[in-house]
Amino acid sequence: MKQIKACLEVGKDGYGVSFEEIPNVFGFGETVDEAKADARNAIETFIAALTRCGQPVPEVLQEPYELVFEFDVEALLKHIDGIVTKTALAKVTGINVTQLCHYSSGLKKPRKEQRERIISGIRKLGNELLSVF
Repeated sequence: MKQIKACLEVGKDGYGVSFEEIPNVFGFGETVDEAKADARNAIETFIAALTRCGQPVPEVLQEPYELVFEFDVEALLKHIDGIVTKTALAKVTGINVTQLCHYSSGLKKPRKEQRERIISGIRKLGNELLSVF
């Protein structure tokens, strides 16, 4: 099954979703779940509109596919805010709290290495919590 990358980003009023392989198709929602659902609906609507107009459907959408949602760092930190503290995240990532605050507010964008440390730290924290049970 073909995987299509869907990038979740934070916006002024919620979360937006864009696709690298499907330009000009977007989803939006006040919550992550709403944005994901709207993104799926946007693709279905796009396919239906192309079909009605007799336009070719992009190859990536002609075979079965699954959407793989990836957060940008700002959206990820906003999504876990209130669940994981910046202090806890700082401990598992080695990135100081102030820097994490800059990333979560959108004031600064992390380098690729920093992004990977944040994702790895969240996974590590999640695995540690799962190991308790």
